[in-house]
Parts: sequence; structure tokens; C-alpha cells
Amino acid sequence: VYLRQGSVSRATDTQSVWDRRYKLVVHIREGHSASDSSAQRNRVARHGEDTNHPYLIVSQSDSLWFANELTVETWVDSRGPSTDGMQALVSQWSFQESFGKFEGYDAGNTSGLVTKGFFGAVFDGHYVYFVPQHDGVARHGKVLRYDTHRPFKSSESWKAYDAGRTSNLDTRGYYGAVFDGRHVCFIPRTDGKTHHTRFLRYDTRAGFTDPNAWQAYDIGYKHSYQSAAFDGRYIYFTPGYDADGGSGKVLRYDTQSGFTDPGSYARYDAGNSSGLKSVNYDGAAFDGRYVYFAPLNAEGIVLRHDTEGPFESAASWTAVDVPNLSGHKMHQCVGAVFDGRYLYYVPYAHSVVVRYDTRGNFSSVASWSSFDAAGTSGLTARGYDGGIFDGRYVYFLPFWQGGDATKGFHGELLRYDTQHAFGNREAWSAVDAGNTDGLGTVGFNGGAFDGRYLYGAPWREGAPEDGKIVSHGRVLRYDTTGDRASFSLRYAGYGHNGGLNAAQPGPMFILNTDRGACVVRANKVLPPGRHYLAATYDGKHMRLYIDGALAAEQSCLGTPRISKTDIGIGRLLDGLGRFDGEITEVRISDIARSADWLRTQYNIDR
Repeated sequence: VYLRQGSVSRATDTQSVWDRRYKLVVHIREGHSASDSSAQRNRVARHGEDTNHPYLIVSQSDSLWFANELTVETWVDSRGPSTDGMQALVSQWSFQESFGKFEGYDAGNTSGLVTKGFFGAVFDGHYVYFVPQHDGVARHGKVLRYDTHRPFKSSESWKAYDAGRTSNLDTRGYYGAVFDGRHVCFIPRTDGKTHHTRFLRYDTRAGFTDPNAWQAYDIGYKHSYQSAAFDGRYIYFTPGYDADGGSGKVLRYDTQSGFTDPGSYARYDAGNSSGLKSVNYDGAAFDGRYVYFAPLNAEGIVLRHDTEGPFESAASWTAVDVPNLSGHKMHQCVGAVFDGRYLYYVPYAHSVVVRYDTRGNFSSVASWSSFDAAGTSGLTARGYDGGIFDGRYVYFLPFWQGGDATKGFHGELLRYDTQHAFGNREAWSAVDAGNTDGLGTVGFNGGAFDGRYLYGAPWREGAPEDGKIVSHGRVLRYDTTGDRASFSLRYAGYGHNGGLNAAQPGPMFILNTDRGACVVRANKVLPPGRHYLAATYDGKHMRLYIDGALAAEQSCLGTPRISKTDIGIGRLLDGLGRFDGEITEVRISDIARSADWLRTQYNIDR
């Protein structure tokens, strides 16, 4: 490995000598991994301490800082597809080890609408969408949206649209959403009178408040679905209830087929998988091959679908009775979070977190473990709805402690540090954010993550004695990085993040600015093999290139944050996000390379 700082020139057979203005060049000798101990090392680089998953660290120095322009290039050889797990290539990105800054904003009256009571939120690379459920009076269809490029506490950053009557259908009462790369798809639950499957979606290429941007289709079932998973093509609706009670009837939608074509939808009753009563789920997650459904059933029966098998074949479905299998106290769960290897089931109205090792046998005792988080940091630490993974920490979003429904809604954010053993109590911490900025920031249902900030979706704060729902619109935001991050180029972004929502995985580039995180995403999965990924920022726009071609662009007017964090190659510093493959070269420049320049590099080096 050799590093060169300052201006570097190179001649080739097809180009003249160019001043490339490189800030950093890291070349890994052909045939060696990024951690090969036989490679010659410059003092500026060192190997990460994780010998099982090698990576490089480049020490931060003033000469690596950039001002208003940036180009990051990588040549990689991937072993597998960009599955639904975070895979970092080159990043100046780290995490707040002590709890950082919380902010609250009351969005309960936006665009002249009562905007309260949401079930989940999803991020499309620019905006966070909050999923409409119940505003304290009735089920509703009012979608709330936040512009992550604008100040969090400014009313100008927030908009709302009442989609409650779309395509001449009653489109109210949803649970979770999926961003498929173009559309935000809302998962139907109940309109207050009956369960329904009136599927709603928004075309992000059109104006948010343009009625023509919204479309709905009645799939035709009286059934409650509770969030969904997404494998990059199919959306899997999580089965909740039908007229007979808890249901195992999973609904699947093909995003590459017609929205109103009945042939785009398939349904399979997985309610007797592996001879178990596998019904009533709340949230799901995808690990690159399997879809896991989180059990709202009190029995702790976990359901899994193999996406490489036929959807309507019993052989593609497996259920496990976790408590009887392993002795772990798995109670009701709402949502699941995947960190690239382990799947964490979020405890609903209790404190026991159950974890599954996706590299193990689904039906083996050794693959399962649990931890009782009660009493963490001297708090109750009980009762969560959905979770978020930031690259190092798994966060559990505060909801309700259980018991009396007129109280117990809380704001105690719980997190687990993946750099320590799961059963080590020191790996767990919690903080009470229930009174942030003078607001009652409690009772959240899922949330979203924009690469830097996590957002809690406001749901409810209690119920009077008559049992009516008291919802709210107070959004909680937490800063996971602060000034400890500058940029991150990733082979795969984590699509299913928020515990109750999903988005298209694939390559992405994050830039940390004074306005927050700017993100550009390819919204497609790359095939295995050799690829050239590059990202640029010119002071106004971010662009992502794959194999010499422009894949996506995004406006970004913020001023980049200068970080003193080291640069990690092959994973995130002090975190996870390991790249599954080999990185052969990394180059960082303090100018924004042109499309022609990057295309030439690809043609020269492929």
C-alpha cells in the first residue's frame, strides 16, 4: 500500500500528463486484499484491529481537508450483490460515543392541516415522509414531509398533503412505507371501520401536493398489513389481522409490474409454516436473501421467507418457536433491525431484545441470544417500536412501557454498541429524551434515518379514561455524528432502516454539511464483479457515477463539515459496514471531476 499526498501526475498510452490534484491516493497491489500484511505500508496508513474483517485506516491530516469541492474514486471487486446491509468503501465518518444532540419540533399543524399520529417514516434521499394513521379524531391520510436540506425547526421545511381521497378511494390509515427508487408506497392497514388493502403511492418525480402525483389501487382484501420488507424488486406486506383474527396471509407486490395490474400481486398463507401457528406480525426486515417477520404474536413464533424460492411454495417458508427452541423470553415485537450480520427484534411493551445470527442455522439454539435491557442507565428501558442502525449503534425507538394505556408513553431512547458483546451490560446505554426543547417527545412508532440524523415518527402520548387515542405531531431528531463525519462512499446503503419501513439498497454517497446530511443514491443493486464507483461535489450538486456513467445526482447547498476523523477504507471507523469484496484503489481529490474525466478513467482502467 502506498500513499501520495499533493499533486500527482501519471502518463498513459491514451492521455497526456494531467495534474490530478489528488489529496490522497491509496493503491492496493493487484492480487492482495486491502489488509495484506506483505504489502508495503506508509506510516500514514494502519490496519484496523479487526483481524477477521480487515480494513485500512488513513490518519487524518490538514493536507487531506477539502473546501468546497470533492471527488472520491474507488475500484472494487465485489464478491456478491449489494444486499440490504451497509457496505462502506471509503469514509471519513465516525459516531458520537456519548449521546449527542436531540431536537424536537411540533409538526402537528402543517400546511393548514392537523398532522398528528403517524405509523413509521421513510427517507428517499432528500425528504422524510411520515405515514398517516390516526390524528386523535379519526384515521387519516395526511402525509407529512420534511426537507432534510432545510432547518429542522423552520415551518418552511415542512409540508403536508391530504391523500385521504385518492383515485376515488378511501385512502386513510396506513402502516409503514417503502421507497422503491421512484415511488413512496404506503402499506394499508385500516380506515377505522374495516381493514383494507387500498394501496397508496406517491411519485417523487412530481410535485408533492400535485394530486396527479398520487395513485391508489384496491387490491381487494379486508386485511390489515403492518409495515413491509423490500428486496429491491418485491414488496412483502407484513400480515396482521383479518376478519378471523391474527393472519399469516403475506401479500407481495412486484414493483417492476403495473401498479393496477392484478397480476402484479400474489398472496400466500404462511399461517401454518413448519407446523406452527405463524400468524400476526408487525414489521419485517430483509438480509439480502431472507425476509424476516417480527412476531406481534405473544408466542414468539418467528417467520422467515426464502426469496430465492417460489413465493407460493411451502418449502420457501420456515417458522421457529424461539422461546421453546432456546429458552429465551421472546415476547411481542414491533419491527426488526439488521446490522449486516445480526437481526435484532424490537421489544414491544417489555425489555427483552432477542438477536438472531443470520450466518447460523435458523432452527438452531446457537443462532439465538437475548438481553434484558431493563434498568439500563438507571432508566426503565422498556417498550419500543421500531429501531435504527447508524453503522455502529442499534437504536430502539421509545413508545410505551405497557400496562395501563392511559400512561406509560415515554421518550427513553435505548441503544446497543455493536463493538461490544451483546450480553455485556456496558454495551448498552439509554437516555430520556422525553422532554426535548420543552416538548413532550414521547410515544413514537418507528422512524427514519438520513445518514446522520434519526427521526422518531410521532404517534401517541396517552389515552383518557374513555379509551380514545391521544396522538401528537412532535418529531424527535437525534444527531448520530455531529462534527465527527465528513463524507462516506458506500457500495451498499442500508435500505431497511427504521425498523418498520424499507427503501431500495445500492450504492450511495453521503456528505455531511452545516445543513445536515446530503445524500445521493443509485437506487439499484449492482451485480457481483469489478466496478468503478466515483462521487463528486461541486459546491451545488452531488453526483454518483458507476462504471463511468452518471447514476444519480442531487442538489446540495450546504457547506461541507471539516472533520478531524481518520479515513476508513473497507468499513466505517469504530463501526461496522464491512465491504464484501476487495478494494484495489482509492483516490480523493479536492476538485469536482467532470463526467468526461471520470468516463476516461473507467475506460483506461477497466
